[in-house]
Amino acid sequence: MTAWRSLKSLALVAGLFTFGQAYSAPAEPESSDCAPQKIDIEEKVNIVYDGDTFLIGNQYVRLTGVHVPSSSQHLEPPEPLGKAISQAVGELISRSKGMLKIEYDQLKSEKGKIFVHAYLADGRNLAKVLLENGFALVNTSLPNTRHVQCYREAEAKAREAKKGLWQFADKGVPLIDAKDLTGERIGFQIVRGKVVLAKQGKDFFILNMDTIGFRISKEAMGQFNERDLLALEGKVVEIRDHLAYYKGGMFSMLEHPGQINLLADKFYAEQVKLASKSSKNKP
Repeated sequence: MTAWRSLKSLALVAGLFTFGQAYSAPAEPESSDCAPQKIDIEEKVNIVYDGDTFLIGNQYVRLTGVHVPSSSQHLEPPEPLGKAISQAVGELISRSKGMLKIEYDQLKSEKGKIFVHAYLADGRNLAKVLLENGFALVNTSLPNTRHVQCYREAEAKAREAKKGLWQFADKGVPLIDAKDLTGERIGFQIVRGKVVLAKQGKDFFILNMDTIGFRISKEAMGQFNERDLLALEGKVVEIRDHLAYYKGGMFSMLEHPGQINLLADKFYAEQVKLASKSSKNKP
């Protein structure tokens, strides 16, 4: 526990320093997949709650397609870099004259929150800025797959360069080996480990590592190929999701193949094809 809290302090200092460099960086034209298909509204941000959550008007707005470490989780302590990122995003928005350009995806809202892709005054995609500095992780929630190619590329570059969160990878942030996973590591995490069991159970498809069980509901199985899942047994994989601790064990409910690294490329390629086909069929 002490080491985990110490890491947060180190991350806060590193985050403020590293991300501060991005403030003065000149904006580059966004690639086609990073640029908005359409700006739906441009609004003033009243409050920055977190690096991905804002109050705009009287609505809670959250970035879609990414997970940004939280500055607080109810009564839980902040996630590594959470406070630094929240402060840095507030500064970025301030330099954007307090405004964000908003683009909606397929699922616009749910449970009182509005899901958006957001752009700064200079045209930069805010999620991409966070990802390429290592201060966010790709976290696709279907059906919102817009810009996923851009987001995955930005995360991969930050990971290779060991930016932001990735500089602490040897300390289990944001990637942790399953053997080191404990009950205190709830929340969004990338877990790496060998799949020791892959089988179809009565109510769920079961993927087990030595310290955590991943489950796929019958409804979610429509997104998966069972043969691909069975082939994961014995392989070392990385799985990303919100982890929970329940009855003495860690578990997670998966929603789509994009959460499993060995299945992600194929899954997202199919999503891009579907989006392209849908676009062509529009009148």
